[in-house]
Amino acid sequence: MLLDNIRLSVRNLRHRPKRSWLTILGILIGVAAVIALVSLGQGMQRSITQEFEAFGYNVVMIAGHGGHHLGMGAMLGTYDFQLDLAPLQKISGVEAVGGVLVKTPYISAGRREGYLLTWGMAPELMQAFGNYYKPELGRALNPGETQTAVLGSNVAQDLGLSVGDKFVIETLEFEVVGLLERRADPDVNYAIMVPIATLQELVGERNRFSLVMIRTAQHGHAGHDAASIAKEVRRMVTEQRGKDDLNVHTTGEMLDLMQNLVGILQAALGGIAAISLLVGGVGVMNTMYTAVLERTREIGVMKAVGARRRHILWLFLLESGFMGLIGGVLGALTGLLIAVGIKFSAPLFISGTQLEVGFSPGLMLGVLSFSFVLGALSGFFPARDAAKLPPVEALRYE
Repeated sequence: MLLDNIRLSVRNLRHRPKRSWLTILGILIGVAAVIALVSLGQGMQRSITQEFEAFGYNVVMIAGHGGHHLGMGAMLGTYDFQLDLAPLQKISGVEAVGGVLVKTPYISAGRREGYLLTWGMAPELMQAFGNYYKPELGRALNPGETQTAVLGSNVAQDLGLSVGDKFVIETLEFEVVGLLERRADPDVNYAIMVPIATLQELVGERNRFSLVMIRTAQHGHAGHDAASIAKEVRRMVTEQRGKDDLNVHTTGEMLDLMQNLVGILQAALGGIAAISLLVGGVGVMNTMYTAVLERTREIGVMKAVGARRRHILWLFLLESGFMGLIGGVLGALTGLLIAVGIKFSAPLFISGTQLEVGFSPGLMLGVLSFSFVLGALSGFFPARDAAKLPPVEALRYE
């Protein structure tokens, strides 16, 4: 009997193709929106996690209070600060300490010139974070160098520079010694990295930093994990400056913050997209009520030849469920295509942006199941009304 109901349901859908496809379209749009947004959100979370894994969870950062932005250039505050780094190097469990100064000096590279973001970085930091600031060509900055530079992939392309080329920052000429691997972090892709002492000299800000990075032991022993070291750093910084005016955070705390922000954004956008699914369900219900009215005599004939209420109920539930399932399958495929399209088109509109698409079989299965159930539930009340029709009145219906 189930196979007969399936055949009848498919036949009825094919008998009214325009109405069926318009109803399916409502489910399709809702599912496509959910899949596209959730896939991009999952891809973003995965990308963030991979970036932090490469950077390391055993890192403590010090920055000025103020607005933050995402990326590994994150934690840069609204002002620079002075800090003696020597005491921090003596903390048990600390492997490397170095400062970063970020400025926008005037840069000239052939015919290309302008004010560009430049990182003054301690060469020791590039070596300590070699897995993240990894040269694709050439090498990293070496201690003792003064007029060398390492460029991010995007800025190197924009300036037309490669390893061995020279360019001018303010009044000093620098030689490009390395090009960094492309990362999901636009801060790195557009970074011009030079020795911090040289940049401090150029801009007249000796012993000032925008950011201080502290690398701790990879596997913290008792009492010397990143969190406990961060507490000690915070205490020492407050004591040295006489006030608590700097942010001290671990990369683990930053990851939690970013993941929470992405999760909230994903939930909000997913909720908005889910409204489209509910609208699609209302469309299925409307179509099924119309189908019940149109097929009243057919229902009467089926009851007259022995069909019971549950048979009629299953027939209409399967029909509405199939509309939901077809809409779900097509919507899932459309959503993935939209997500992939956004991934490849985003860099055209926002330079340096790199999006990832998170494909999850569990998400696909869940959405398909939900769309079928949504379609079936939307058709429940029309199906129940159809099953309750008395055979005699149904046969008399015109």
